[in-house]
Amino acid sequence: MKKAILTIGNTLRGDDGITSYLGKLIEGEESLDWKIFYGEDVPESQFHKIREYKPDLVVVADAMTGMKIGQVEVIDISNERDYMYSTHNLPAPILMSYLKGFCKSVLFLGLTVDLENVLEINENISKEAEITARNALKKVFEIDSIFDNN
Repeated sequence: MKKAILTIGNTLRGDDGITSYLGKLIEGEESLDWKIFYGEDVPESQFHKIREYKPDLVVVADAMTGMKIGQVEVIDISNERDYMYSTHNLPAPILMSYLKGFCKSVLFLGLTVDLENVLEINENISKEAEITARNALKKVFEIDSIFDNN
């Protein structure tokens, strides 16, 4: 099964870049065979590459606020019309709907960060966000094992 992750977030806005850090963690794991697409602020710029790769599963990963800081969750946002959890104004349900047009399975992985750590220009993520990304890596391992068994 071909698996991919689309990371979303501005790497110049501190913890908003948490999913790019997660992408690097995944790339460092030899036991994970995932293709990483770094969407940053314009995730739709990666759609043609994802379409060419033809994955069976795409996980869309984004920093979010509104839940306990450090929480990592696979969230069903398919019916959300007003996606307000993101740290930016990306209409994730529309993005995911488009991906579902050519991918068998599309999941949303939300990594909760402190809103205060995304408001200013900063190329580094916080220690809290590093821990959250490592927890998200564990979630990716779980997703990997579930989809390898299907």
